[in-house]
Amino acid sequence: MKRTLGVLGVLGVLSAFGAGGPAGAIEPPDVTAGQLVGKTLSAVAFMPRRPGMPGGGALSRIMLQAYLAPGGHALVRLWDAARDSYTPPAALSWSLAGSVLCIDLPLKGATQICTDIHIWGPRIGGVNATPYAMLDGDLQPGNAIGAGR
Repeated sequence: MKRTLGVLGVLGVLSAFGAGGPAGAIEPPDVTAGQLVGKTLSAVAFMPRRPGMPGGGALSRIMLQAYLAPGGHALVRLWDAARDSYTPPAALSWSLAGSVLCIDLPLKGATQICTDIHIWGPRIGGVNATPYAMLDGDLQPGNAIGAGR
């Protein structure tokens, strides 16, 4: 009985401070283009494998770096496991609509990846349900890709 009252007391204190449930969940702040422009995204992404994409299985794992320049311009390169190096950077584009980030990909069979993102400091993560996509990585200031500096 004493233990039950103790647990209920702790739960009461937590709920008073907004912890422990959806009503008290703290949402991350809205994503803005200012958090992305001028930074290099280094990430791993998963998306459905389409005809022409390398590998096997239902999902493609894509390791990418993208310099997100002003005006929706991007330099994007992908890790090529067969060559054990990055592909040459491709001049493509990116966009942000609300919290949905889309990045064009220089990959046969895949045109772009779009995910609903959240940013925590240098960390970035996102998912999309239809079509499925997942992105996890970090953002660093400047152009870490090198081409077009």
